Amino acid sequence: MTDGPGRRPTLCYIDVGGTFTDAFVVDAEGDYVTGKAPSTHGDLARGFFGAIEAACAGWGMGVEDVLPSLRVLGYGSTAVLNAILTRSGRTPGLITTKGFEDILLMERGKQTWIDLDRAARLHPVTHRHNPPLVPRPLVHGVTGRIDSLGREVIPLYEDEVAAAAAALLDAGVNAVVVCLLWSFLNPEHERRAAGIVAEVARERGSEVRVVASVDVSAVIRELPRMNAAILEAYTGDIARGAFRDMQSRLEERGFRGQLQIMQSAGGLAPAVHIKAVDTVQSGPVGGVIGGRYIGEIYGFNNLITTDVGGTSFDVGLVSGGFVNVNREPSVARMLLGIPMVEILSIGTGGGTIARIDPLTQRLEIGPQSAGSEPGPVCYGRGGAEPTVTDADLVLGYLDPAYFIGGRITLNSASARQAIEDRIAGPLGMGVEEAAAGIRAIADANMRDAISGLIATRGFDLSDYHLLAFGGAGPSHVAGYTEGLKLAGVMVFPFSAVFSAFGAASADYEHHYTRAVNIIVPPHAADEMKLELGGKITQVWDELRGHGLAQMESEGFDPSAVHFRPLAMIRYGRQLNDLIVTSPADRLTTAADWDRLIGAFEELYERIYAIAAKYPQAGFEMLEVGMVAYTEKIRPKLRAEPLGQRVPPEDAAKGTRRAWFGGDWRDTRVFELARLGPGNELAGPVIVEDPTTTLVVPPGRRIRLDEYRTIWMEEER
Repeated sequence: MTDGPGRRPTLCYIDVGGTFTDAFVVDAEGDYVTGKAPSTHGDLARGFFGAIEAACAGWGMGVEDVLPSLRVLGYGSTAVLNAILTRSGRTPGLITTKGFEDILLMERGKQTWIDLDRAARLHPVTHRHNPPLVPRPLVHGVTGRIDSLGREVIPLYEDEVAAAAAALLDAGVNAVVVCLLWSFLNPEHERRAAGIVAEVARERGSEVRVVASVDVSAVIRELPRMNAAILEAYTGDIARGAFRDMQSRLEERGFRGQLQIMQSAGGLAPAVHIKAVDTVQSGPVGGVIGGRYIGEIYGFNNLITTDVGGTSFDVGLVSGGFVNVNREPSVARMLLGIPMVEILSIGTGGGTIARIDPLTQRLEIGPQSAGSEPGPVCYGRGGAEPTVTDADLVLGYLDPAYFIGGRITLNSASARQAIEDRIAGPLGMGVEEAAAGIRAIADANMRDAISGLIATRGFDLSDYHLLAFGGAGPSHVAGYTEGLKLAGVMVFPFSAVFSAFGAASADYEHHYTRAVNIIVPPHAADEMKLELGGKITQVWDELRGHGLAQMESEGFDPSAVHFRPLAMIRYGRQLNDLIVTSPADRLTTAADWDRLIGAFEELYERIYAIAAKYPQAGFEMLEVGMVAYTEKIRPKLRAEPLGQRVPPEDAAKGTRRAWFGGDWRDTRVFELARLGPGNELAGPVIVEDPTTTLVVPPGRRIRLDEYRTIWMEEER
C-alpha cells in the first residue's frame, strides 16, 4: 500500500448526519480510509470538507490532493429533509380538480396518526390534522375530469386554469403545482394546465416554477401524489441551490466531475438530473445498501441493519437478499407517492435528551435531540440538558480526551452535574444509577424497534445477522441486542462511517415508472396473459429507451448500462403493492407471465409469511417501472490470515474505571486499529477507535474474523 503521490483516490462519499458528517474515500485498488467531522448546519460545506480532510490525513494527503483525481463524489444530502422539518421552503400554490380543493385539509385518516407512537395511535383524540404546506387560499379548483379508465368525461376549462394561475401569481407564489384526478392514467389535462400556467407567468414576466404531479409521482392515490409534487415545488429550488453551491465549491478546490446524490430508493444519480423529493432520505439509505453488500461478501441473505447516530436509531431489513422498498412512505407526517428504502427510525441516539416527565415523574428518553449544536452537555457548547452521550461518559465508557480522535475534548464534570441536577437529584438516586437508567431506556427503545419490525412481518430473529454501526452503535450494541436470539452480531472497524461505506458501494441508478391499469382474474387464460404481457412489455420498452438516452447524456457507455424491469403487484382489492423485479426482460409468453406472478408470490411470502398469500383474489398492477443502472468501483474488504487469539501487547492501552453491573470496575482498554484477525477478548472490555467506542460488558466476548469484522457473542 502506498500513500501520498502514489495513491489514486477514485471515489468519495459524504454522509451528512444530524450530529456528524462522515467521509469514505476509496482508491483505484478498492482500499479505503474514513473520516469524521462535526456537522455544520449553518455552513454544510465546512463539515463536508472537514470530513474529507480527516479521511485524507490517513493517506498523508490533503483535500486539494484528492479532489482532482476523484471519478465519483457522492453526497447524502439533508437539504430537502431540513427544509421540510423546519418548514422553511418556498411558497407554492396548487391547482386541482374542482371539488377537491380541501384535500390537504381533509387528508387521509392514516396521515393523522402515521408518526405517532403506539400508545397515541390507540386514542383518536391524539390524532391531529397537519397544517398544510399550501394554505387553503392558495388552492384553486378547475373544471375538467378524467375518469378511472383514463377517458375524458369533462373537457378542461382552460379559462378557469388561466384565472387560477393569475390569482396565484397575484398572491405572490413562487411555484405552482398542478395535480388533477387520474392524471397518472391520462396526463393530457394536467400537462395542458401546466402549460397554461407557464404561459400566464411568461406573459406577466414572472419566474415561477410549474410542477405537474405526473412528472414527480405518476401513481394512484391523489394525496400521496399531491404531497410529493408539493414537496418538489416546496424544496426543489433549495435543493438545487445547495447542490449547485456544493458543486461550485468542489470545482474551486479541483474536483472535475459531477456531484452524485444518493436517492431514497437506492443508487446514486447526478445532482443536476435528480428530483429533490427523491433525496428526502438519502442519508439513512446508505446503511441498508451497505448491509446488502456485506451480505453478498459473507453469503448472508437475511440481515438487520442498525444505525445509532447522534439523532436517531435507524433499522433496515435485508430479507432473502432483497431490500424492501416502501411504496407509500411518510416524511414529517406526510404520505408520499415516492418509493423509498424501508427504514424504521426512532428518536434515540447519542444526542437524545433525557428528562423527567412532569406528569408521571418517570425518566424518559427523546425524541428530542441536542444535535451537534449545541450538542450534549459534555461538548461544552452551551447544551444544558443531559443526553445519552453524557450518560456514556459519566459511566466511564468514553475517553474524554479521545472523542473523535481528540478533536473534541469532553467535559465529564459538566455531564455529571447535568445528570445530577436534571435527573438524579429529582429522582433521589445516585448519578451513576441515573446515567445507567438513561442508557438502559435508550437500549430498550432500540431493542423494541428491532423486535417489533421483525415481529410485524412474521420472521424469525434467529434467521438474521445483525449489523451494528453508526458512531454510537458499537457503544450500545450489547445493550440493544440483549436477549435477542440472532444468527450473529457484527460490528465493523468503520462502523462510524458505515452509511457512507454503503452508499460508496451503490451503483449509478435512475428509476422510471409508468401508470397502467392491469386487473387479472385468478386462473387467467393464456390468451389474456399474452395480451396483458404485451401491454407491460411495451411500457417497459419505452422506459428502457428513456433510461438509455438519459444515461448516455450523462456520459455512460451504452454497452455498460443495464436494466431491471419492475412491476408493482398486489392481490386483488388489496391496498398496498410490492415492487417485483421481473425474471423476464419481456413478457412474450404465458410462461413469462407465470414467472412474474411467481416472483411476486415468493416476495409476498418473504415479507408477510406464507399464510397471508391470497391468489384466489387475482392480481392487480397499477404501475410498472424500470431501473437503468451501471456499476462502478466498490470498496473492498480484504481477507487476512487469522492470527493468535491473544491480542498483541501494543493493542492494550491500560485500564479505566467503568460502570458494570451496578458498580465500578477496572476495565481493560484496547485500540481497535491494533487488533488483528483472530484476536479475541472477553468482557468487560472497551475497544476504542478515533471515531467510535465498542463496549463489551461482562458475559460477552468479541472476536475478529479475516476481514477484521468484530463478532460479538455470548461468553462461552
